[in-house]
Amino acid sequence: MMVSPMVLLAVFFLPLFPFSMVFNAALRAVRLVWLRAALLLIWPQIGVWLIAGAGMHLSQAWTSAVLAWATGTSLFYAWRMLSTRDFDIWIGFYASSAWALAWIGVIGEVSEMGLSATMTCLSVTALALALVSHCLRNRWGDAYVGLRPGLARAMPRLGMATTLSVLAALGTPVFPVFFAMIYLLILGNAVTVVSVLVVWLLWSWAGAQIWQGFLFGTPHAEYVSESAVRDDVPVFWTVLAALLAVAAIVAASFWSMTWLMH
Repeated sequence: MMVSPMVLLAVFFLPLFPFSMVFNAALRAVRLVWLRAALLLIWPQIGVWLIAGAGMHLSQAWTSAVLAWATGTSLFYAWRMLSTRDFDIWIGFYASSAWALAWIGVIGEVSEMGLSATMTCLSVTALALALVSHCLRNRWGDAYVGLRPGLARAMPRLGMATTLSVLAALGTPVFPVFFAMIYLLILGNAVTVVSVLVVWLLWSWAGAQIWQGFLFGTPHAEYVSESAVRDDVPVFWTVLAALLAVAAIVAASFWSMTWLMH
């Protein structure tokens, strides 16, 4: 019945509630965009490394409890996404909900490489959302859903980036989260599959709220200007986001073919 210390540490990095609060507090405390990007990419990989150090194995006595804990954590944060209006907090809840599902792979005894690839697919999407949030804060000083509507008209490039980032987060086909979720669904039992599908549904509901709050409506007059339309997203960020998207899609496509072959 003993649990490896490395597995106990892993619950902070493949976050299970209430240990997931550590990650969310860290994400809110870090304001530099590059540090936030590093946090989103590296945090779950530390969890994968810890699980690999424990032999990618969880005692049979703990399997059912950890699976219920993981799906419960994912459902909890997916539900919390519906009630928050701060986009940065929303991103933290999204990452916590997504990364908790890694325990399905642990219990399914996937390889270290397979689990790492799954976490990378989920992390790149969270990174894209964080870049959008950074651009919103640079332009407006905040990123609150519903506070400044009409983004699609006032800043079309930023509106497009927001649309694509949220589509990626929802697991739309072609984007990496879609492949990661299909992989996890294949590994799960009937109860797990239903739980993951409910999480997916809640993400879609929360994503629709983001679109409604940011993209639609009449923009405030002070944000509609020629410079805003032209300079809403710096070229650097546009190119970086495009490269990340291409890399993520190629990686996800490669791994999805590998998983299906096995």
